[in-house]
Amino acid sequence: MLLGIAAGWAAPARHACAQAGDAARAAFEVPAGPLEDALNRFARQAGITLSFDPALVRGKQADALTGSRTVPEGLAALLSAHRLAAVRGDGGAYTVQPAPAATAEATGSAALPTLTVTAETEHADGPVHGYVAQRSATAMRTDTPLIETPRAVTVVTREQMDDQAVHTVEQSLRYSAGVLTEVKGYDPRLSSLTVRGFAPAEFLDGFKLYTSNAYSGWLIEPQGLERVELLKGPGTVYDPAAPGGVINMVSKRPSAEAVREVGLSIGNNNRYQGSFDLGGALNDDGSLLFRLNGLFRSSSGQTDFSRDDRNFLAPALTWKPSARTKVTLLAEVTRDRMTPESAWPVGALITPNPYGRISRSRFIGEPGVDHYNRNASSVTYLFEHQLSDNWTLRQNARYAKLDIDYQQVYGLAFESDQRTLDRGIRRLVDKSRTSAFDIQVEGRLRTGRVAHTLLIGMDYQRYVSDKKIGAGPASSIDAFAPVYGAPVTVPTVGPVFGSAIASDGLRQHGIYVQDQMRSGPWSLGLAVRRDQSRNSYTGGVLTAQGPDTKTTYNAGLLYLAPNGLAPYFSYSTSFTPLPGALANGSLFKPELGRQLEAGLKYRPPGMDALFTVSVFDLRRNNVATINPYLFTPSAQIGEVRSRGPEFEARTALTKQLKLVASYTFLDAKVTRSLNLAEVGRQPVQTARNTASLWLDYRLGSPEWRGWSVGGGVRYVGKVPASADNSFYNPAYTLVDAALRYERGPYTFALNATNLFNRTYVAGNGQYFGQGRALQAKATFRW
Repeated sequence: MLLGIAAGWAAPARHACAQAGDAARAAFEVPAGPLEDALNRFARQAGITLSFDPALVRGKQADALTGSRTVPEGLAALLSAHRLAAVRGDGGAYTVQPAPAATAEATGSAALPTLTVTAETEHADGPVHGYVAQRSATAMRTDTPLIETPRAVTVVTREQMDDQAVHTVEQSLRYSAGVLTEVKGYDPRLSSLTVRGFAPAEFLDGFKLYTSNAYSGWLIEPQGLERVELLKGPGTVYDPAAPGGVINMVSKRPSAEAVREVGLSIGNNNRYQGSFDLGGALNDDGSLLFRLNGLFRSSSGQTDFSRDDRNFLAPALTWKPSARTKVTLLAEVTRDRMTPESAWPVGALITPNPYGRISRSRFIGEPGVDHYNRNASSVTYLFEHQLSDNWTLRQNARYAKLDIDYQQVYGLAFESDQRTLDRGIRRLVDKSRTSAFDIQVEGRLRTGRVAHTLLIGMDYQRYVSDKKIGAGPASSIDAFAPVYGAPVTVPTVGPVFGSAIASDGLRQHGIYVQDQMRSGPWSLGLAVRRDQSRNSYTGGVLTAQGPDTKTTYNAGLLYLAPNGLAPYFSYSTSFTPLPGALANGSLFKPELGRQLEAGLKYRPPGMDALFTVSVFDLRRNNVATINPYLFTPSAQIGEVRSRGPEFEARTALTKQLKLVASYTFLDAKVTRSLNLAEVGRQPVQTARNTASLWLDYRLGSPEWRGWSVGGGVRYVGKVPASADNSFYNPAYTLVDAALRYERGPYTFALNATNLFNRTYVAGNGQYFGQGRALQAKATFRW
């Protein structure tokens, strides 16, 4: 049986206390709406554990429940009209079951017809129907309703990713509030986005994806993801996070329900791609489940002489030896063979040139020399055991490998004739390894009228990176009539001038405690975390080590009104140790973050929607500044402040029309820096105004049955292209479109990104954004 668990809803710690609590009368405020939502809310207010078969409750409506009642009276009032009853177990937990005929007749209520629904109750790591997720574990590390989470959290569902035909995780967040994508242009190798003005930390299934420089990065394949979740601002229980927030990517998990899907797609730039998603039970009793995802792509890039090839395979296995124990193994292997995006001199793409505009497809490297080869793999172990009805033990671990071989010829500066481009070459070979371990205990208990969800845990991370780096001059080229094939001297990676061998590492262990307290409509969350880290760096003859210790905090207060409004306030801090060293060899100082946030969430009763309005004040200290032509940051400036309001809406306006909308006004400023020219200025890679709107409509008339049409608009205001704000990348507006047809097991989709092929610029006026991308895809499910 698939059980929906009304969680947060802690049962009494002792059996005797449970009996006394059930007999006591309490005030309840449960609005009318879906029975499943009503039961969850009642269980939360009552402080009980309530489980049910989704088929018994899905599709049924509950009347409003108000006033003073005992727990049995409240459950009877919600369930009796549907010929259901709650049966109390020996441990104090309740289970919803069909009521005996005599009991149903005694209530005098008419029974509703039974509705069988095969979908599972939503879980924080599971699939979502539509665009509106109900639950998430990214902010609190516990399975918590989003409407009860006192933080701004965005969840991009699998359905939205499919409708918009995203190729990267970064693209999945293009319609999210507070997010600016392609801050370094369109580069299929790496993600380059900011959240509330800062780069977020990236996590996969709760584990951080480490990197020590701007060119060695993970690029998780969205084909293997169930959802992409974004926590905005520092997250105490998710350290080592980042002041900008956390992107937590949730992998597709094995499912008892059979999954069988294959897809083929073609696109411009000679893009050919095949994918598959298979899963289900391996034995009769469903105790052994599997999932297998894969993708194979052969494609050219946006510029001449470039490629964007990828092979991806992700097997997963879940074993349930008992009803209380679950073990999941997740693995993935990725092989990329790509070409770096063309890197032009600073300001070259926004400065008038007497020879005209530079073509977006122009390649300024050398064919056969430029390459970016990445081999990435990881194995993740997830163990969960219910010690009792109220206590759960979890133990998780991951080992990950990332190997990068990168080489690029890039533009340095134009000569006096404004067409001859001086070039340089850079070389990087990086082999990194990450080991991570996390153990936590979650308990649900009650003290008086307050229900607690208590989380106690400790984690450990170890990251090591061995790098060989080099840089040198390359021959010049005519940028407007390039002739390729000039000899290129590839730098020798070794302990000689212009190159180096470096090794850096990071060890961090932390303990954390969190208590989510609920009493009636009030929720209060408190978390504290203590971290100790050691950063090491060896480069040439220089060796350095440094320990750091820090305590961080998080507090959030929320009031959930019966009408679905939920005002909240939160305060959070972060501590982010950084592996590696500055160009002068000194170790990085840990980044520190602090955020104040107030907001209002709204989930209209009976409507599949979540609206969030928030205002924030975010401070980031010890910010590393990157030289765009070097591998190592040159300095850590003092402080950057980011604040402003943002709005996000995700809703099904009708059964046929889905909407995602966002707006952000970002007031960002450098408040302290060694570079006086940037103090008081807007930081690079930030836009004051960003807005987006996406609509997806399924046609309902018989002659158009199976057809859907979607479209979106994205606006980005001007972005500083220099630290002193002396010049800007111009503002731009992009249009996306989608057309789909579904018939039986077949789905045919046509998607266009940047439909009108608008040219726009990013970075320090040196990178192009993505041009028009067209994709046609056929999917078969059985």
